Amino acid sequence: MQFRKAIRDPVHGFIKLTEEEVRFIDGEPIIQRLRYVKQLGFVYLVYPTATHTRFDHSLGVMHIATQLGHRIMEQRGEFDEVLLKHLRMAALLHDVGHLPFSHSFEILTRELLHMATVRGCLEVDLALFDRSQKPHEVTTKLLVEKLSDRLSALGYNPSLVLGLLFEPPSKYRLYSSILSGVFDADRLDYIMRDMYFTGAAVGTSFTHIDLERIVENLEVVGDSFQFNEKARVNLEGYIITRYNLYRHVYLHHKTVLFTELARDILADNIEKCSEGAGDPEICRYLCELAQFVTGSADEVSIWKATDDYFVSVFMRDPRFRDLLSRKPPGYIPLWKREKDFMEIFQNPVRVNESVDRIGPLHWALINRLKRKFVERLNIEVGEVGGCRLAPNDVILSYVSFDPYAEDIYITTAMGPIPISKISPLVEAVNEAWKRAPHVFLYVKRDVIEKCGGDVLQKILTVLEPLMELAVRRLGA
Repeated sequence: MQFRKAIRDPVHGFIKLTEEEVRFIDGEPIIQRLRYVKQLGFVYLVYPTATHTRFDHSLGVMHIATQLGHRIMEQRGEFDEVLLKHLRMAALLHDVGHLPFSHSFEILTRELLHMATVRGCLEVDLALFDRSQKPHEVTTKLLVEKLSDRLSALGYNPSLVLGLLFEPPSKYRLYSSILSGVFDADRLDYIMRDMYFTGAAVGTSFTHIDLERIVENLEVVGDSFQFNEKARVNLEGYIITRYNLYRHVYLHHKTVLFTELARDILADNIEKCSEGAGDPEICRYLCELAQFVTGSADEVSIWKATDDYFVSVFMRDPRFRDLLSRKPPGYIPLWKREKDFMEIFQNPVRVNESVDRIGPLHWALINRLKRKFVERLNIEVGEVGGCRLAPNDVILSYVSFDPYAEDIYITTAMGPIPISKISPLVEAVNEAWKRAPHVFLYVKRDVIEKCGGDVLQKILTVLEPLMELAVRRLGA
């Protein structure tokens, strides 16, 4: 494989590109747009240097996918340059479907599309965005299909690129797992990149040196891969770093709050536009955003699906201006860290297990859970001063993240064994997650001040049984 260009990257050193890749990337709005979509959404309001982008990340994923692809081919005693070329392109394109601020607004995709349909902005089969699928992956598939002619002109097979991303033929399944699996290039790059740009190397540091050691000790067994014992210490570093990033960056209580406030603002505007009201400019923009989601946006509208353009439109909403100004949002978290969580709940593990039974949530389900929770809470709390909570007095955020590591296997004389069965450190990470907050609850400060401290104490007293009850009755 002949490389023409090298891009200096603070995480991986140099990332090299072929002639075809340079020609494809340069001038292609669907790719270049990613320069203007932050990798971590609103995390930069907590960690100021977290302004790296999906473009940086996509180049990093391509770089790591190449390393893993080479190693698997070496293990199999084969080298397929055509397959490697397509694997690199699939890695480059894997995130093109992200909305502004990345994952922050993905939960509202169906509501956005419904609004656009009601307003007559577009016609879309909502079944395409089935709740079992991640919306940005559906959009990615639609956009990659839109790029088919360009890919073909540069010597790529668009069907193979799409297959590696979404529906791999059986003979390519192992290579597809490089892009989406239990130990994939996507996850490896975002862990290394997010740690670098947030500065949150908490307790450990997973670097390109660790990655090289892991790749060198990757072993292919049938249609899966596992790792030699020599890589165990590096894999432990990867798992611990990943857990710490989630707990201290992605799930920082301020990160969760700012993201939920932004979602509430967007959801409110979507609802107003659906009802034929709302700010006309915001409604027009939301229609263009819906067209992007369905892969039907023109070149101009593609450039509007960026963080900067989103901000320029939503500055019309004073709540969004306050959010970006980090104006005190008026909500207080009932817990922030494991210590607080365990002090409030007698059995935090059971609470987590209760909410985990629901699985990944969509916006309508979150609202339904919040309404049921507030209804039950008012029954219990109402007796204290007759103070009642309204649904918008509470922010409820469920974190559907599963950092367990059982699917990473170590080679032994007895056969492959999950790393958690060998490593006390990994087992400790699994146990730590069971006790860490999987759900966050915020209450408006003025409600607490108005109702008095007794109400807050009452909320804390009845929280555990009500949390479990609300989850059980969600389908009622």
